[in-house]
Amino acid sequence: MEIAVNFHPSVLLYFNQLIDDLFYDGYFSHKESALNYVSKIIYNVERTIHNKKHYTAPNSLLKFGKYYIHFNMNPNTTWYFVFEKSNNRYLISYVFNNYSTEAKDLNYRF
Repeated sequence: MEIAVNFHPSVLLYFNQLIDDLFYDGYFSHKESALNYVSKIIYNVERTIHNKKHYTAPNSLLKFGKYYIHFNMNPNTTWYFVFEKSNNRYLISYVFNNYSTEAKDLNYRF
């Protein structure tokens, strides 16, 4: 069973900006470390989206997709991926973490 995971161009732009933000805001002392962190986020979602429980997105996120998954990169940060799916094809259209305002709509679901 082949799985296809694609990212909306806005998500790819977000990841590129995230690398810079993590480095320039001092979360990582080397830009390469920030790049590695973001690469791990992408790798994790590509490898696990088909195995993760798919939650129905709340109304506030439906404009981005019908479903979302989450996973923890460390004890302090949970990443959320909003997506559409058709068979084994996934289009990730929005990404945020537990520090984002969007997360308030999801906390009660776990």
